[in-house]
Amino acid sequence: MIAMSRINILTLLLLLFHTLSGYSQQQSALQDTVQLEEVIVTSTKLPVSLKETIRPVTVITRRQIEQTPSANISHILQEHAGIRVNNSMGAPGENRSLFLQGAGGEYILILIDGVAINDPSGVGGAIDLRILPTQNIERIEILRGNQSVLYGTDALAGVVNIITKKGAEKAFSASLNTEYGSYSTGKMAASVEGSTGSLLSYSAGFSRDFSDGISAATAPAGEDFEDDGFSLHSYFSNITIQPNEKITIRPFVNLSEFQGDYDEDAFIDADNKAVVKMLNPGVEGRYKSDKLQATLVYQYTHTEREFESAWGVDEYEGRFQNAELFINYTPRESLMFLAGTNLQKSAVPERKALELPQLSADFISPYASILYRNRSGLAVEAGIRINVHSDYGRNITYNISPGYQLTENFRLFASAGTGFKAPTLEQLFGQFGANPDLDPETSLNYQAGANYRSSDNSLSIQAHYFRRNIDDLIAYGTQGYVNRDEENTQGIEMTVNWLATARLDLGGHYTWMRGETVLLDEAGNTLSRDKLIRKPDHNAGFRASLQLTERSAVVINGEYHSKRKDLYFNPENNYASEEITLDPFFLIHLYGEYKMLDDRLTLYGTIRNLLNADFTEIYGYNTLGTHVKAGVRFQL
Repeated sequence: MIAMSRINILTLLLLLFHTLSGYSQQQSALQDTVQLEEVIVTSTKLPVSLKETIRPVTVITRRQIEQTPSANISHILQEHAGIRVNNSMGAPGENRSLFLQGAGGEYILILIDGVAINDPSGVGGAIDLRILPTQNIERIEILRGNQSVLYGTDALAGVVNIITKKGAEKAFSASLNTEYGSYSTGKMAASVEGSTGSLLSYSAGFSRDFSDGISAATAPAGEDFEDDGFSLHSYFSNITIQPNEKITIRPFVNLSEFQGDYDEDAFIDADNKAVVKMLNPGVEGRYKSDKLQATLVYQYTHTEREFESAWGVDEYEGRFQNAELFINYTPRESLMFLAGTNLQKSAVPERKALELPQLSADFISPYASILYRNRSGLAVEAGIRINVHSDYGRNITYNISPGYQLTENFRLFASAGTGFKAPTLEQLFGQFGANPDLDPETSLNYQAGANYRSSDNSLSIQAHYFRRNIDDLIAYGTQGYVNRDEENTQGIEMTVNWLATARLDLGGHYTWMRGETVLLDEAGNTLSRDKLIRKPDHNAGFRASLQLTERSAVVINGEYHSKRKDLYFNPENNYASEEITLDPFFLIHLYGEYKMLDDRLTLYGTIRNLLNADFTEIYGYNTLGTHVKAGVRFQL
């Protein structure tokens, strides 16, 4: 492995040296300003340009995904404001925990092409990040703040919308990607896409990611733990059929299988195995005229999870169906209407071996929203959603988001609204502590901020304040699951993106956040106020992308995380929780590429954790030191 690492480092350094050698010759070609391509944000369901949106949105392009060192979904998301993926630098077979503005993954809804995916077999219901490949991603939209009016349950902190590739302009296009590096980590991927004019377009492909990894758990002094690796196989395909200018039909299917090793606990080695599978087929139909657009979509998510340990084999299965019809109507440029109905059904099949019956619950949720904009600069979006749950009954969520364009370049925005998370099947009907009388967790959310964007779109600066209060948190008490506690979070988030020249792109972000969990007794009296676990008060990052020549580019990323609180359940102290303070850390990552054969062949290399920082993300678990990869992308 050491010899391979040296080869990879040498490959990357040679690549960077070659690109630097041509920099002085190309310096005169740099321009002072450039007009950026307009990006339409689709996850708002009222499509507006990124410049016009009155919500805090981040759009991650395909180019940024390709230039993310060691790109997996965790690393891609981690580079952006307000987002933290705990254990993203740990053993690749271990689970990842997603946080957005301090909220855990159970409050962040993952979408594929605007439609929610879910795993009803889990306690929190969130989909496992490890089974989401990057090969077929065209771009990612991150919509911050309460989105329960648009997407219902689980979206009270925001949504992450993964938008997949839909085809190419020419009849046939193929791409190949292979890479290899430290810890025997690699990828092999291939895809094809194309179109037959306006009638039909297609995209399909597969990828295999793998790694021998490192030991997940930290070994006590004098002990040597085995490595914990993983493999991910994924397949995708979609066809877009457009019989005329107004009608579009798109069937699709995504399939992933993850196999990984994991250890027993902090500082405890084990030969445990995890297998996670996801089957995700569906179909989308769309009718579009000058003022009206109607979308009908159905998507099915089937997940299977199996965990093998010294305690035996545990198997879980979840089935999630999501059907939605919504209509956009734009009677005039200043006014947009949205109305729709969403039907969701969650189920866990019967487990005969354990004599457990089938569990199921369903939602029907009509919703409506309106966006008004006038010439004086005022914009207001308001919406309401009525949720009817088969078990707990009905609840209503609302949101209002005003904005004001003070000048051509300067906009103020704000929002206030309510969100919710429905109790999961495990909490309502599961084996341990089930309570069929649970109510949904509810939240009150506020955001307010300002955005500056230069006339040529080369510079954008955004800052906003956010506050989220979640009530009726579902906690596990002496009598099982109950609605009891509270979680309060507030913070300030700032981002800067500057296209300094046609070839130099700079960006940075900073988040200050404070949050607490309030533990209550049965009478509603406060027992304690505890700081949120593994969530730093200060988080910052930067990105510098330099197009050195027409063929070569270098990208450097940095991330900083301040000290955090963690808990250690010490087996030598009867597993009582002990509070641990984790030290702050700073990481730098590097990416370089060189294009050949009319940009069809790209040679690239990455160095992650360039400075070989020694740090901890989760107490008792390892993190990766400096690791490198070299790869090739070929476009036919």
